[in-house]
Amino acid sequence: MDSVLKAVNRVSQIAALAGDTQVGDGGSLPSLARQLPKIVVVGGQSSGKSSVLEAVVGRDFLPRGTGIVTRRPLELQLETASDPNAREYGEFGHMPGQKFYDFEEIRREIEAETMRHTQKRGTIVSPVPITLRIVSPQLPGLSMVDMPGLTKVPIDGQPKSIVVELENMARDYVKHENVIILAVTPANADLATSDALRLAREVDPTGERTIGVLTKIDIMDPGTNCRDVLEGQTYQLRNGWIGVVNRGQADINSKMSMKDARSKELQFFHSSRDYGGLKNVGTGYLSTELSDRLISSVRRQLPNISGFVNKSIMDLQRELEAMGGPAATSRGEMIHLVLTLCRKFETAFAKLIDGGKGGGELILTVFEKRLPDSIEKQPFKKILEVPYVKRVIEEADGIQPHLVAPEAGYRRLLEEALGYLKDPCDKSVEEVFVLLRRMVDNIANSEEVRQLRRYPTLRREIVTAAYRSLEAFKEETRKMVNIMVEMERNYITAEYFRTIQMGKMPDGKVMYTLDGRPVTEEPEGSPEEKHYKRIINQVSGYVREICQQMTQAVPKAIVHCMVLQAKDKLLELMSAQIAGEQEAALKRVLGEDEAVMKRREALTHKLDMLRRAQAELTSVDV
Repeated sequence: MDSVLKAVNRVSQIAALAGDTQVGDGGSLPSLARQLPKIVVVGGQSSGKSSVLEAVVGRDFLPRGTGIVTRRPLELQLETASDPNAREYGEFGHMPGQKFYDFEEIRREIEAETMRHTQKRGTIVSPVPITLRIVSPQLPGLSMVDMPGLTKVPIDGQPKSIVVELENMARDYVKHENVIILAVTPANADLATSDALRLAREVDPTGERTIGVLTKIDIMDPGTNCRDVLEGQTYQLRNGWIGVVNRGQADINSKMSMKDARSKELQFFHSSRDYGGLKNVGTGYLSTELSDRLISSVRRQLPNISGFVNKSIMDLQRELEAMGGPAATSRGEMIHLVLTLCRKFETAFAKLIDGGKGGGELILTVFEKRLPDSIEKQPFKKILEVPYVKRVIEEADGIQPHLVAPEAGYRRLLEEALGYLKDPCDKSVEEVFVLLRRMVDNIANSEEVRQLRRYPTLRREIVTAAYRSLEAFKEETRKMVNIMVEMERNYITAEYFRTIQMGKMPDGKVMYTLDGRPVTEEPEGSPEEKHYKRIINQVSGYVREICQQMTQAVPKAIVHCMVLQAKDKLLELMSAQIAGEQEAALKRVLGEDEAVMKRREALTHKLDMLRRAQAELTSVDV
């Protein structure tokens, strides 16, 4: 047997044992089975597919009956034994190492394994294949797949969906470019309605991968023959047709041997006036033709298969490394791991704050736009109306009216007006806090700390600890900002009173009111109204100056008390606590996510399969 084909057959068996089949493993992992060249036999129910396979093998070993007999794909690997006197045997992929020398036992095991699998799935058919390796001195080197027969209508007891299920199953196998399609069609049926040919044309429109097989030639209507098809005169296929004659039911019932059946087949073709002189007839010709084509395909595609295996190994290794190495076991290793992940989290958080977009940029928007806008929207005008100012001043004077300037009234008005700064300043603190929390969430879901996905409990605890630290920093910042507001409200120096009355700052800068008028602008109205309007202008000018100062000072306080603290000490308390934890608590924190565990197991399993396949392929002498 060709060493290249033997190696590929071993790779196919490795893939099958690992659960990697032609229809894939249902996940995102690369499928090795899809890369391996093979011959897939398709045809309608009772078209003679299984009989063709048995004729090639030279043994009775496939289930027989009516309806859907083949209910799972059978991946058949035929190997030529090196010893011409060796005893032939079969070995199933799901029973490695157990050799079956009785082919009747092989038939029973195919039926039993099919029943076990389909009952477990609760279905009549299944796309998951049975792998059978047969070794014999008389066999050609072949890798073939016997598919369940196609049908146009369900029969009694079959679900309505069976027609589509069977066709989709066959399509999943034959659609790949590495597959040689053996389209089996009875010669006594209309080729134009052949399900096998229709499916082959659909997936292989150029016909480069399709070989036609005509069965039941011996039972065609009297006076008819299919020589014109076999010679390529009608219904041409690029790779031509091969005619075979299988055993009839009478032959099977009489226990006719395969050797005798082959002799009878050749006698039919050689003695027939309709088929005399044709070379492309007989099971022997079919076996040789298929073996040659398969070996040629394997040799041609071997570099691609090796490249696929090598690339897949590298990709899977890279993903495994990205998921983190082996889990820490000792207390010291666990503490080191947790502290390392905490530092990575803090570093990524600080980088986001300093990086601008999505971090520091958003905080700057709070300081430069939202805080000034919020201060501007405060209801200062409500307390800067003549009736209200008059009442406040009169109440402040009490039984001793002011002689020159209503100092007590000024203080009350300024204290009340500046009190409006508390809400916008508090709001700015809260907005920056919310942004910092959002940054924590973004980091927790970022690629920079991807390793945390492996430890969902630790990830939750890091986020919770970060929230707790931010909450503490927020409270300290709020206290600081409130003190700043209260300082402005509670103490106004005499120098400021003189500044208010002068309408100019000590440096000569003109003071303006909240609505943009000079403080010294002469108001209109009666003498009393002018008096109170001057007071309103002076209070408004002073409040405007303090508002401008606060738009500068509050951001500094927020940055100092909250932003910088978060950058430097976000997980400080958690890190200190972790250093004192016992082993049991650390194991709880480092509990892995089940999905991550399963993914790692799947990657490891697939990687092991690919490495064994790689070893087989590198041993091939091309």
